[in-house]
Amino acid sequence: MAIDTKQIKKRLEETRQELEGHLKSLTRPSAADYLTDPANDDYQDIEDEAVDEQQEQQDRAVKFNEQTQLDDVNAALKRIENGTYGRCVVCGQPIPEKRLEAIPWAARCVKDEEAAEQGMISRDELSQDTDDTRFS
Repeated sequence: MAIDTKQIKKRLEETRQELEGHLKSLTRPSAADYLTDPANDDYQDIEDEAVDEQQEQQDRAVKFNEQTQLDDVNAALKRIENGTYGRCVVCGQPIPEKRLEAIPWAARCVKDEEAAEQGMISRDELSQDTDDTRFS
């Protein structure tokens, strides 16, 4: 069975819209902004400040993760456009269709993804994702 890039592209575009919408909803004033605003002279005790800081850290982590996924989705759409979608950006081998069905923005085969997760692939190899056309 061949990869239906039109269907994958549609899924990726829908995912991109969802992520962009969610990222926009995550933008809200931080506790630091609140505390430095002269209009907010209310005293917050240390516990309230700690809770606010923890929430900010969680929000930043969620935003970072979603931005990373959005970058991956955009890179996958670019690979569709340049004809390299479905090939590992590290080794050039085909990415299994089941993997692409589950994670349509997957850029690496299972072996190279495992190596990347273990830190065995250099940053230079990983950054080739959007620039590399050697497998087209």
